[in-house]
Amino acid sequence: MSVIHINQISSKISDLFKDKLDLSDIGVNDIHKDDKIITRCLAAYAVYNTIECSIEEAANSIVDGGDDNGIDAIYYSPVHRRMIIVQSKWSKDGTGEPESAGVAKFCNGIRDLFNLNFDRFNYKVKKQQIDIEKALGEYDTRYSLIFIDTCISQVLAVHSTRILEDLLNEMNNTGDENAEKLVTFVRLNQSKVHSSLALSAGNEPIDLELGLINWGVVSEPYKAYYGMVAGKEIVEWWKNYNTRLFEKNIRQVLGKTDVNVEIEKTLSENPDLFWYYNNGITIIADKIDKSIVGGGSRDLGAFKLTNTAIVNGAQTVSSIGRFGQCVENADKLDNVKVTIRMIQLSETPENFDKEVTRTNNRQNRIENRDFVSQDPEQVRIKTELMIDSIDYNIMRSENFKYSEKSFDLIEATTSLACISGKTSLAVQAKGGIGKFFENLEKGIYKEIFNPSVSGYFVYNSVKIAREVDQIILSEIEKLDRKSGRKYGILVHGNRMIALLTVLKLRLKSEMNKIDFEIDKVLMSKTVKEIIEQINTFLIEKYPESILGTLFKNSSKCNEMSNEIESSWNKG
Repeated sequence: MSVIHINQISSKISDLFKDKLDLSDIGVNDIHKDDKIITRCLAAYAVYNTIECSIEEAANSIVDGGDDNGIDAIYYSPVHRRMIIVQSKWSKDGTGEPESAGVAKFCNGIRDLFNLNFDRFNYKVKKQQIDIEKALGEYDTRYSLIFIDTCISQVLAVHSTRILEDLLNEMNNTGDENAEKLVTFVRLNQSKVHSSLALSAGNEPIDLELGLINWGVVSEPYKAYYGMVAGKEIVEWWKNYNTRLFEKNIRQVLGKTDVNVEIEKTLSENPDLFWYYNNGITIIADKIDKSIVGGGSRDLGAFKLTNTAIVNGAQTVSSIGRFGQCVENADKLDNVKVTIRMIQLSETPENFDKEVTRTNNRQNRIENRDFVSQDPEQVRIKTELMIDSIDYNIMRSENFKYSEKSFDLIEATTSLACISGKTSLAVQAKGGIGKFFENLEKGIYKEIFNPSVSGYFVYNSVKIAREVDQIILSEIEKLDRKSGRKYGILVHGNRMIALLTVLKLRLKSEMNKIDFEIDKVLMSKTVKEIIEQINTFLIEKYPESILGTLFKNSSKCNEMSNEIESSWNKG
């Protein structure tokens, strides 16, 4: 059936993307024109299938062409803080398997991308340079490497697998074995592509019958019901329909995430409290009918939903479903109740279902950092600075604006980590600042925010970090091209540059004064010296390392710091 599947794939992805692709670099008389076009369609589909984006955005992600350095598509989503990097290979007959040379070229291209070697890429990649640098500069960006092809083989050859494993090991080597992986790899072969297209083409509609506890109804402007559903009913949904339940959701099941771990922990340890801890589920259905069973009582109602989809709560449903598959968990599910909203789509405006899906998935979720505003130490620091008309914003707010006398929690945390003199803290600020807020009672959070840290110290830390950043920016502007090793050091190594600058100048003893002043001439001279010392160290010790990963590796950065500090003492 391979050829049939390939023809179906070709037809579907061409319909989706062909008219929206930039094909200006493919000649009319190019004998490989059709293969090049379908390869780009395949790459666009990899993006479209992996993350929430429009068909146009997926088409615009294509960078395939001359000097693409083995990369066919790049897409960065600031909403999901995720970058997708794709290589696609089209096989007309589906035989064979992807060549290791192509896989090696893909991996080398990724190394060049992370090292900011933009000179090695075509104009399409360079057009995305700002977005790529933004993604690489954000501390919480995660990267998905996608290899999509139409070969029937289920696994890559040994040599190709080894090349990919070496790359992933290098890019995920931050010195912390328990850290979440920065980079993951997924291969979408013929069967996976065909299955996903078949799924999106539609299956038999899902009709659910369920019971609602303590239910209510909203009649205007559009009909909806709400209440609680038993955990055991959700388990049955999962058994019968699995991920088909989420076809209209912008996210499928995400696997082992922090959220899912918390859900499973609550199910196991506090099932009777699940309703209090969980946000619940939102379902859309073409039609919702209430049975006459139970009459007018609101204690328990029976409902039938026609053509149903869960548009928010995929992680809740999948976690409960998997949890319920273990026989030993059956008793715990007796006490699990989940909040549910059911929205009837009949008599709603066109595309109302899409708006419900989009808005339900873009609501701001509470993060660990949001609890920081309740920490007495933060309130104290904020109050100390208010006396001098300095605005320290400790709550997330879209209305906050940075200025000479205003900064927020993230900037303060990053600055204090760099000023600390501890390599591990500066590296953590670069690799994942959210770790600082996981436990507000101890650990790295208390290392930088504690009773000994004055408001002035925090403010002066921010001033120093800003000055270092400004000097780095001026050094970037002096470069002939925004590409290459030196450029990569300036972009990726900013936190280590700040750390070493403070250590060299021994500034910490003066930073509790409101009238603390930065010697900008001396700082500029020192920053430039540090940059050269880092460059020398890297040439000698890690000339081939990926800079984006190296500056998130505690052991390598600690080695760098120790060696550079030792050189000062010798001098």
